[in-house]
Amino acid sequence: MLTFAHSSYFHDLLDSFTAGVIIVNIRGLVYAANAAATDLLGYDGRQLADPALSAAIIARADAPRQLARFLAAPLKHGRKPEPLAMAYAHPDGETRRFRLSGSLLLENGKIFGILIEITDVTEIYRLHERERAMHLGIQAAQQERIRGLGQFSLAVAHQIRNPLMVIGGFTGRLLRGKAADDPETAPLSMILDGAKRLEAVVRAVSEYARRRELAPAMCDPADIASRAFEAAALRTGLSARLTLDASIGLVRTDAACLTEILTELCANALEAEPGANGQVTATATVSITFARTSDAVAVVVADNGPGPDDAALAYAFDPFYTTKAVGVGMGLPIARRRAEDLGARLSLGRSALGGGAARLVLPQPEQAAAVRMTPASATLP
Repeated sequence: MLTFAHSSYFHDLLDSFTAGVIIVNIRGLVYAANAAATDLLGYDGRQLADPALSAAIIARADAPRQLARFLAAPLKHGRKPEPLAMAYAHPDGETRRFRLSGSLLLENGKIFGILIEITDVTEIYRLHERERAMHLGIQAAQQERIRGLGQFSLAVAHQIRNPLMVIGGFTGRLLRGKAADDPETAPLSMILDGAKRLEAVVRAVSEYARRRELAPAMCDPADIASRAFEAAALRTGLSARLTLDASIGLVRTDAACLTEILTELCANALEAEPGANGQVTATATVSITFARTSDAVAVVVADNGPGPDDAALAYAFDPFYTTKAVGVGMGLPIARRRAEDLGARLSLGRSALGGGAARLVLPQPEQAAAVRMTPASATLP
């Protein structure tokens, strides 16, 4: 084989390949390389075969140890090496991207060398980098647009809030001096109700546009869920039986942000219960369940109401969309905005109880090191 390797036919055959090809003997020395390989690596055949330069050539790879293991796999361990992607500092000063694959050279069942194929993927890599930069640029522009709209919304809300306070305040004062049968009482009450509703819209828009400064810490999910449910019941004036399963230990997140999300989800669940207009049935139930996955915590808030229809599911997170006769329609959009602040995902579907189910997936990159608590499971009236 060595005699054949030095023949002109063999070298002409190697040079016919468009990919770089190098043949290394059992001692790890290069004894053949085609023109494509010398061009890709920036060294001629004699330099590649020089043992004194081998370490310097390997050192040009971004991961020399991985390249050394790639070469050692067949020579020391007798197995075909796994394909290797690497960056290479070419002597001309450019960084190139290569993909290496190796094949065992056998004679009489024994390995006498390795054939290494070098594929130049620099242009493909650069194309991906340009696409990535383009996507990042688009994403940055979208984020800037969102920030601009948020600031605009806050400014508009501030300008509307001031005259609203004047309208509502003076209307309330006028009403306090009116009897129930006074002909001015009804129109003044309508003005006051309209001012309160518009104030609720302004407050919701301000909350939606506001961005939180997060302070992640280890939190008790049972405590957060209980407080969120109580806040939702107080805000809506509705009540239901709460079943809570938070037996997963501590969760790393921003407690205030998670409480705000769960409050909105619980309020949505309470308002979806049968006869929820102040007369929730005795069987009304809201469940909050925490469960761990490999790298996240999933929180499901479900109710046993009639469940959302397809139209509601399609538009549930759109600002101002509501199925209630009187409502702002900003609860779920605010919950999703806060979920985005946490880097979480929020979705809405149907639950096993027959009603709606909101699913929040919180990333937990450090959950393997999370401190475990005594399991907390409760059923609250």
